[in-house]
Amino acid sequence: MNKEMLFVAFTLLALAAPSPAGQQEVLKEKVQVVNVEVPVRVFLDGVPLTGLTRNDFRLSEGRVEQVINGFTMRRKKMAEQSIELRPEATPLPPRYFVLVFRIFEYSEGMRKGVRHVFERLLREQDRVLVLANERTLLLTPALDLKGRLALLERLLEDEALASRRRLEQFFAYVQKDVDQTRLRMLMGRDSGFFAPRIIDFLDRYLQVWEEFKNKYLIPDLDKFYSFARHLEKVREEKWVLTFFQIEMFPNMKISGQIHTEIVELISQLQVARSEDAVHSRIIEQLLERIDRELNANANFPIEEVSKMLVKVDTTYHCFIMGVQRATLSEDLDFKKVASDIESSLREITRRSGGDVVFTGDVGSALHAVEQKEDVYYVLTYEPRDPGRKGKVKVELPGHPDARLFYDDNIRADYIGEYLKKKQAEDPEILIDGLALDGRRLRIKVSSFKTVAARKGREGRLDVAIRIRDGQDRQIYDHTRQFVAREERVNLTVDFKFLNPGRYMFLVEARDQLTGKAALDILQAEAD
Repeated sequence: MNKEMLFVAFTLLALAAPSPAGQQEVLKEKVQVVNVEVPVRVFLDGVPLTGLTRNDFRLSEGRVEQVINGFTMRRKKMAEQSIELRPEATPLPPRYFVLVFRIFEYSEGMRKGVRHVFERLLREQDRVLVLANERTLLLTPALDLKGRLALLERLLEDEALASRRRLEQFFAYVQKDVDQTRLRMLMGRDSGFFAPRIIDFLDRYLQVWEEFKNKYLIPDLDKFYSFARHLEKVREEKWVLTFFQIEMFPNMKISGQIHTEIVELISQLQVARSEDAVHSRIIEQLLERIDRELNANANFPIEEVSKMLVKVDTTYHCFIMGVQRATLSEDLDFKKVASDIESSLREITRRSGGDVVFTGDVGSALHAVEQKEDVYYVLTYEPRDPGRKGKVKVELPGHPDARLFYDDNIRADYIGEYLKKKQAEDPEILIDGLALDGRRLRIKVSSFKTVAARKGREGRLDVAIRIRDGQDRQIYDHTRQFVAREERVNLTVDFKFLNPGRYMFLVEARDQLTGKAALDILQAEAD
């Protein structure tokens, strides 16, 4: 977050000598002095270092030492204190929670964790942003916590089912390719005939792995930037909770028939013609690459994500769960692929004052994490040269062994620059407006991808509308497809059949060209 704040603004009025006409010339000069806030977390032997003062720190920007003119130590916990507030006491301030789900199964452990958040952690005035796979939902106090929980659980159940179906199709493709390759090998031709087909098969296997890794293992960096930008504008105390289910990948068994036959094929090719020997080396290299890829690190950008979370002043906790799957076939078995995602998430959460927990019982894990105190310092300084933005460096001379985590590029709007570039390439669809006028539902959709067409540019949208009545019964569920030839789409749908009363409208707009979706909710009275 660009923590630049207007600290002093004044106008200097200098009266010039009177002109011959007796008029006075007024010289106005505006001077702005900018203060910059730098959140800093300090750890010694893995534990937050408390009790530090302003004089313990040294701060510079662009190698120029700065005067620290403001200093605070902040402490916060997720747990809501069970205290009896006096009638005249000030209500507890609202907070802002971001719940991020990478979900394939809405398991009982996950369900307990979600209910724990809504029944034990949240207050009625808290706002909640939900990112569930590719779907986004903002839950505001307009709906009570019980209603928000019910809505979220329906969303998670739907998203888990859809993700599981996509994965099953994914796995079925791998199995079908294995079966067809084995069938070709049973045709009994010479090894020189099989070699190019085996190379093609292994190439396809690697392509499927790459797609799987990017889609299901590596957190979406674009999403980190998007919700970091969103959190920059949020003034409440912020918490991010990620629930990350790690999926397994269909791995060729070493003892499986197809793997055994490929190894035997390599031996046959090595003693055949020279061109066959080349094929044998290619197949060997592909097998080695598959083994290496399935056990390699994913190179997740720890520094980049950590700085963003510090910049927007949030605390990040992560709960990682595995998914159990039965053996696919005699040739394929599900493998928990080794990647650096677990260690990466551990480092990211630590730098933002949070924790990472590997668990199947999210409820119990949340109970422990909610008591964890996040302690950090906020240093304030007035840049000696406000017009230049340099790298910030914070030091703790009296504690050389301490580790400091902060955003050294705190004054730059790198989040905005990144999103501006990505927006042009792959925009995030938005529902800009949702209102009920009598019985007409008005929907405004923008920021979707467009492509060249005969008459200018056009986008393709799916807009799903669901309506629930006052008894929480679904009375309408329909999806319409649109071709959008303008940058913004204004839709009006007339629901003449609605009786007077209160309804909940759930609207989801999906960009067919990017697969991205936005979800919004409206509770309103139909006349």
